[in-house]
Amino acid sequence: MPELGLATIDKSVQETNRWLAALMQSMGTDDKQYAYQGLRAVLIALRDRLPLDLGANLGDQLPLFVRGMYYENYVPAEVPQKYRKASDWIQAVAHLAANMDETEADRVSRAVFAVLEQALDPGMIDKLGEALPDDVCGLLEI
Repeated sequence: MPELGLATIDKSVQETNRWLAALMQSMGTDDKQYAYQGLRAVLIALRDRLPLDLGANLGDQLPLFVRGMYYENYVPAEVPQKYRKASDWIQAVAHLAANMDETEADRVSRAVFAVLEQALDPGMIDKLGEALPDDVCGLLEI
């Protein structure tokens, strides 16, 4: 992979590619664009469901480029969204991904959370579990 000349950017590109590779493997695809769309949709659905302070703390733990997609079109005054059912979560992810049906949204949600559990501080995963409705936690296995 070519170096971009700035260690912070180079590291973030590499880490983002590792996240996407893990998602592609988990989802059984070699389509990096599909993995990107899924990662983006799940992160935005998560961001919009979390209280503002926890959402910001999560953003701080993400790689630079992943953080950029996480904050894309963010309107803090509109969070947290107050749905409680896993079906609402799946619909939100499918809507954000635009070309993903609900079965795929379910699968990509689980795959993204598996990556988050590997990449983030365990305390953050615990906080996410406390902030999300039980039905969503059950779906995401956190």
